[in-house]
Amino acid sequence: MKRIRTALCLILAAGLLAGCAFLPSDSEPETPAPTDPLTGLALEWQGQRPVAVAIENSTASTTQWGLSSASVVLEALTEVGTSTELCLVYPALAATPKVGPVAAGQDIYWRLLVGQQPIPVQRGGGQFDQNFLDYYSIRAVDALEAGRTAFDCGSEWSNAPLWYTSGKAISKVLDELSISSALTKSRVTSAVSAAADSASSGADAVLSLPALLPQEADGKLPDATAPDAVNVRVCFDDDNATGFSYDADSGLYRMLHADGTPQLDANNGQQAGFDNLLVLFSASELRDDGKTYDYDLSMGGGVWLNGGHLWTITWTQGRDNTLLLYDADGRTMNIEAGTSYIALVTSLTGQELTVTNSSGEEILG
Repeated sequence: MKRIRTALCLILAAGLLAGCAFLPSDSEPETPAPTDPLTGLALEWQGQRPVAVAIENSTASTTQWGLSSASVVLEALTEVGTSTELCLVYPALAATPKVGPVAAGQDIYWRLLVGQQPIPVQRGGGQFDQNFLDYYSIRAVDALEAGRTAFDCGSEWSNAPLWYTSGKAISKVLDELSISSALTKSRVTSAVSAAADSASSGADAVLSLPALLPQEADGKLPDATAPDAVNVRVCFDDDNATGFSYDADSGLYRMLHADGTPQLDANNGQQAGFDNLLVLFSASELRDDGKTYDYDLSMGGGVWLNGGHLWTITWTQGRDNTLLLYDADGRTMNIEAGTSYIALVTSLTGQELTVTNSSGEEILG
């Protein structure tokens, strides 16, 4: 009888211990709130694909829509003898304002953004653009195909019409083009952030994306050792340059045309501005057509500017993050959450970066 009581006690104790294993523990880390893959800020458009729009940026492009509300702006010189184009990226269709003038698609932008599953928006594109889209089975919303159902150029016709669109207009043609605005499961999508909520509600987990940049709200803040950096000029060639001037009141780098005039958003008259500037140096070469540049996106040097200060960095393309950043000592680093301008610069065409401090002295040797 004593042996039976002892055995029962052992079974009861084992049951109690097993039960404790299912009780919530104060030491278990909380699942972090999902963040926007474009800015590192609180996620507002969960499960939605970003929208990436190529727009004109020649010296004559004084009318540009959508600049001030883009989460990310990309810029690179892609062809010999042409101006740069900008790629404006928004977190979802519902967040995409009137945007344009829509330009030809560029594969360099889709290569940088492919991990974020963007909906590319363009007006035509070269062979390399089409080759990339075909290879990854990506369907673009193209003005040459969708026409006035999703694009417009106003009531007055000209020899060089300024074609524009919007998230609302794009949504009208998605079903016809067999394009979904929702994220789809892929190698880089993850449902971890929504797993707990889904398990309790019985709903399917909402997919999320890796971050375009390693950003966090408490990233590497400007410190006493970071040089003062308030004026920036990225020169792509003799006819193409983009400038920035740091505005201490807003903490933003305000965008400038090549002639130093403010680069304004035609939607609201506001000068475009960014929390982060990233100028990435990349090796490049001319492709077989003799006019299109091919950029090496595997690794390179560069600079990061934030809060009126500059850091020298190196970068690589990672598996989960589109870009991984390292400080001057080779340690991985996160940057401040917020909007970003990213330029790809190569020495092939004599491109250069000039940064001056508040005293007007150049700080890059």
